[in-house]
Amino acid sequence: MQPFFAQFSMDFRYLIYEEANLFNTSFSDIFQQFDSDISFQLANQSPPFIHFENPGIQMVSINRNEGRSFQKKQIQEMYTRLRKHEIKNTILNKSEPYIKITVIKNQNLLNPTQQIEYFINQFGLIGSIKNADSEDVIIGRQEKLENYQGQLIFPNDIILKESERLISRIHCKIIFKDFFRKETSLLPLYQKTLYEFRLPFNIISKIQSYLEEPKDCYVQDIGSVFGTHIKVNRNYQAMKKYQQYSIGSETTIQILEIHNLGSEQKPKDQEFDRLISKLRNAKYKCSLQGLDLKHFDRTLLVDQSFDQILTNLKCYKIPFIVIKFGGSGVTDHNQNIFFAKDLSSVFSIGRGNENNVRINSNTISRKQTRFRFNLKENNWEIADGSQEKESANGTWMQLQTIQERDQKLESQFFPLKNQSEIKISEYILKVELFKGNQQEKTRLEFMKSFL
Repeated sequence: MQPFFAQFSMDFRYLIYEEANLFNTSFSDIFQQFDSDISFQLANQSPPFIHFENPGIQMVSINRNEGRSFQKKQIQEMYTRLRKHEIKNTILNKSEPYIKITVIKNQNLLNPTQQIEYFINQFGLIGSIKNADSEDVIIGRQEKLENYQGQLIFPNDIILKESERLISRIHCKIIFKDFFRKETSLLPLYQKTLYEFRLPFNIISKIQSYLEEPKDCYVQDIGSVFGTHIKVNRNYQAMKKYQQYSIGSETTIQILEIHNLGSEQKPKDQEFDRLISKLRNAKYKCSLQGLDLKHFDRTLLVDQSFDQILTNLKCYKIPFIVIKFGGSGVTDHNQNIFFAKDLSSVFSIGRGNENNVRINSNTISRKQTRFRFNLKENNWEIADGSQEKESANGTWMQLQTIQERDQKLESQFFPLKNQSEIKISEYILKVELFKGNQQEKTRLEFMKSFL
């Protein structure tokens, strides 16, 4: 279900009366956004009643989805059940593995207005006041609430206070159990193979230590409204369809389609040229990059949809990616299609005129972000800044996909590395992973242990 967006700077009452068909009058319901202070009463054949408690909110998404309230209740119940047994966790032993989370308020990291350090051991966050029955470290703005059983619950381990409701009550969580795992965990295929080999126990033990599942910790968004973001560094990382990135203060990058190389694709031919000529028609509202457009006429023939043309282009050995830019400083609101005809091409985004996509905003660096097709990995990749230095305000990947964000669903787990950075509204959470006295073996050290 696509949401309807209303800007509060407009005459909201006029918008609702003029677009009455946007509101389904077949049901009578009270919709109260879980993570904002705005409520809408949609009654059959009666004008909507709108109440604003927080005029600072700039945009609201109205989804005609009767199942949302049930889903919201499920999420709230999951993270607001009272813990049966109290956990006393007050001592940090630095000789054992632990995780350090440094919370910085204000995006200006050179002059932070607030900085607090938190520590996580195998039992959870040290000194947490949380009494909810959730084993992960929960992060959000709600200090306490009353659950459906009338019990007073402290749902969050880390509380991020702010007044504009850009942080959800229960926003995201850090899943840390695997990081502290002591037993060996192998994929079933590895377990079966090692069992069939019937090797000596000491050799099996060494192989298991090398093949075991990574001892990682993860971050997951819990269906928040404004998202949880992970910082992209200067090293390239894979891009996926329906991911969204944030650059500058309010500029977004949405990945709408990705085409990689395949075994049954064909080389460029005249039909490919005809498809590109069709896309040059203004009706399709798209911008093309990576091709010499002087060789493609602008045809007036419109006999296929945009999606049909993209499907046909996937038959060719020319990778492409479809990106939509939005927000502050964006002048081209068309869908942008980047073709990797030259597989060594690197596309750039930034404030400078030399970029493939120019964003006219003071919060965007001259060289903000770059992306390319990696032939070896057969995937599109993105990196922050230039090869020499990172951008001023960073490139941030939202954990939720576009669909997960619109439906307020939980995101997939994202592995955290040492020095990973998480952004939640104006807060930056820096993650440091400490192994204590344990030492990670390299492949060479592992092989030497057999000698």
